[in-house]
Amino acid sequence: MDNNYKVKVKKNFHSICILYLTFNICGNLYGVNIENFLFDLPGSTLFNLGLAVAISLIVSTISILMFGYYTDKISERFFSRKKIFIFTNLCWILGFGLRPLAPNYYFFLIGVVFAAFGGGAFLPIGYAIIGDSYPPEERGKSFGGIYVALLIGVATGNIFGGLIGYILGASGWRVSYGLAGFLGLLALLYYINTGIDLEPGRSDPEFEDFEGKIFSDYKITLDNLLQIFKKKSILGILLYQLFMGVTFAVSTWTIFYLSSKINDDNAIITVVAIVLLGQTGAIAGTLVGGRLGDFFYRSEKLRGRVVISVGGLIIGGIIFLIFYLIPFNTSTPSQYFFSFIIFVILHWVGSFLTSLCVGNIYAIYSEVSVPELRGTANAFTGVMANIGGVIGQLIFSYIIERDVKLFPFAISLFISVFLFGTLFWIITYIYYPQESKELRNIMVARRKELDEKRGFNPPQV
Repeated sequence: MDNNYKVKVKKNFHSICILYLTFNICGNLYGVNIENFLFDLPGSTLFNLGLAVAISLIVSTISILMFGYYTDKISERFFSRKKIFIFTNLCWILGFGLRPLAPNYYFFLIGVVFAAFGGGAFLPIGYAIIGDSYPPEERGKSFGGIYVALLIGVATGNIFGGLIGYILGASGWRVSYGLAGFLGLLALLYYINTGIDLEPGRSDPEFEDFEGKIFSDYKITLDNLLQIFKKKSILGILLYQLFMGVTFAVSTWTIFYLSSKINDDNAIITVVAIVLLGQTGAIAGTLVGGRLGDFFYRSEKLRGRVVISVGGLIIGGIIFLIFYLIPFNTSTPSQYFFSFIIFVILHWVGSFLTSLCVGNIYAIYSEVSVPELRGTANAFTGVMANIGGVIGQLIFSYIIERDVKLFPFAISLFISVFLFGTLFWIITYIYYPQESKELRNIMVARRKELDEKRGFNPPQV
């Protein structure tokens, strides 16, 4: 693989990261502006705002399934994968960029649907492209890198939306959405200029020195699509993602909930600062977890990816439960400061531990799935998380709509559900090494088959 190609791959990866960062800036203007929506967006209620998130997840799920299954089929016959990716990114940019014009909740909801449709395609297409960019021993690090872009986007969206809403008042959310949509457009133009089409499977070690087209004879059918669910190492993670998705509702309402706990006029600024400082732990955890997973892979201790993931999720989940339930003392300035520090530490440690799994999840998918199904495997991760998210948002919104005082009960219930879901990683722990070996054997057989068709007989060792 020549240096020029590596440079192109690196630029392609960076452009995808920037797109993902801006997408998450736009997506994370929502939670910090819930109170502003209630004042400035006619038709908004706590339940309706939760319902909008649920509808977004439903549309996103449909998009994930559609693009996860049909992208490779379309790219083979009509448009390149890059062109499809450009179209879907344009959809979410329009979805976010048109929201400032919303005269009421229902017009706003149209923007939510557009953004969800375009954003849903990011997981199967973008993550499959990344999986095709790097060999197995580097995938944990690369998937960790894309997640870091997500976390920076989350932090920036919270700062951006929170400050503009704080400075401009209830209508400030319109300005923040307009500016964020413009940033998304700039990021898309950068990807159009630097993004490249990557051939599925090119980064797998069996095809590192292969010349010619790869996998032209391997089409996605319903039968081999169902093989994803027969991969028990994937199935274990998918079941975990379902329960984890339920817990997404907690993050949606975090800033609103914590602000109500702090008896201070600047509560929103304090909470945003806590969340932002705490989320730096997620960046560290993602990078450390991905690199540790890659280290275990190179050391042929594949179960290490699972062990560090599960340990981090369980301990981190318990820490987050403490974070949400302890009081924030504002009686004196010193107590206020002490509470602030405690909340930041708890959030940082919880974020660090629960993020150790991120790069390893998508690395495991890439290491047990044939190249043409990697995008679909990634897609089902989003599908399961979104199904859980819809259930979680509706239940959570219903509980707090009945009585806001039930917030602590709802959070305790949902984090308990999350902790239960981590137990499904046991399935992955048992089957991952075996299924990874099976994939390597499949790739060797494919390389041999394609060599024979080219009339090439590699020397015997």
